[in-house]
Amino acid sequence: MSETPQSTVPAELYASFTQSVRDLADATLRTTVEADEVARAQAEVEAITARLAASQIPGTHGEHCGHTGVAGWGNTVVGLRNAAAMPLEFTFTEDGNRLSADFTPGALYEGPPGHLHGGVIALLLDQATGELAASSGHPGLTANLSINYKMPTKLNTPLRIEAWYDRTEGVKTWTRGQIVSEHGVCAEAVGLFIMPKWLRGLSPEEIEKQRQRD
Repeated sequence: MSETPQSTVPAELYASFTQSVRDLADATLRTTVEADEVARAQAEVEAITARLAASQIPGTHGEHCGHTGVAGWGNTVVGLRNAAAMPLEFTFTEDGNRLSADFTPGALYEGPPGHLHGGVIALLLDQATGELAASSGHPGLTANLSINYKMPTKLNTPLRIEAWYDRTEGVKTWTRGQIVSEHGVCAEAVGLFIMPKWLRGLSPEEIEKQRQRD
């Protein structure tokens, strides 16, 4: 579903276009071409940027589309149109109490040489545990995220992120998550999410409708 009502561009085209921009960012980081080639590429990129900026939404994508969920097209982790996102594609269990995604982060997400940045790990785990809170029927905003970094997380290596439901007490919901490589658990997290006031009066069915708007 397109989040921009007036747009006639298929979601699949937005997705492939955004992936091309990610590929450009990776090439920008790792290229070894000569200076004159870099200058030519810069001019071409600036021309393309000007073409796209000739018609664009004001502010942020989330503000413009009016969606209130955590998995919109502009989201930094899973956003279909956000070139900064990897993006992750979560698979949920039928009851919504567990999710997972396989991914292989590359050079754009480096912290220590050859390894995934700790801040990116926190970003990914926040998204996963937050989406799990929502899918379990207890959506909320992050109040606390506690992370234990168990081992360095290598780049260009297949990884899996997982999250699962822990418990709910009133408007507070706790979820847990981890990032795993073939060598074991790289990082683990506990998230605490508080249901916002504007959701507290809704029925479970109404809450689910809000979540599905993503």
